[in-house]
Amino acid sequence: MNITCPHCKTKLNIPDDRIPKDKNSSFKCPKCQDKVQVLTSQLNLSAMDPEKKERTKRESMPPPGVSSPGRGQALLCMEDSSEKTKFVAAVQGLGFHVEIPGSISEAFKKMAYQIYPLVLVDELFDQNKGFKAMSIHMNELDMSLRRRICMVLFSNGLPTGDPMSALHSSVNYIVGSDRLDHLEDILSTALTEHQDFYTVYNESMRAAGKA
Repeated sequence: MNITCPHCKTKLNIPDDRIPKDKNSSFKCPKCQDKVQVLTSQLNLSAMDPEKKERTKRESMPPPGVSSPGRGQALLCMEDSSEKTKFVAAVQGLGFHVEIPGSISEAFKKMAYQIYPLVLVDELFDQNKGFKAMSIHMNELDMSLRRRICMVLFSNGLPTGDPMSALHSSVNYIVGSDRLDHLEDILSTALTEHQDFYTVYNESMRAAGKA
């Protein structure tokens, strides 16, 4: 059975006799060591003839312009506030499950066992020390992991979407307090730009024989 790791996108060919047919199963990706789930629905789809498989895939796709659900988990590091409520709604609207740590140390514990494609941090989180600690943590990550995380800073003083401010803050994107009414669109833009940048980067690395 051909399976693509949802985390590092490595294409894997797993012998059929090693996959349970009557229950969901999982295994570690040999490249990134993350868990890859194999659902019985995937096995049923794999066993179909090509024409029926393609028809089933088309029927299961969302309508044009509608993002598919289940994009993964997002980590939201914010204190209780009206802004936090808006961020939760926007992130859920993009199809993420939101996890909210109570402190920066709790955030690090969560990140030790889970890769979050989206990490949002308020500059005032955890008595103003959370963002600085998160920046240090992210800068110390192996780049193969860091590239898989879109880190967004919520700031009361910095402008939304300014690339130089994002660069100086060591984040992928900045959301200012003046753009909270368009959060879902802004976060969608941040994720798309992050994905597009590293798609080009990875293709360049492969062309140079370094990936």
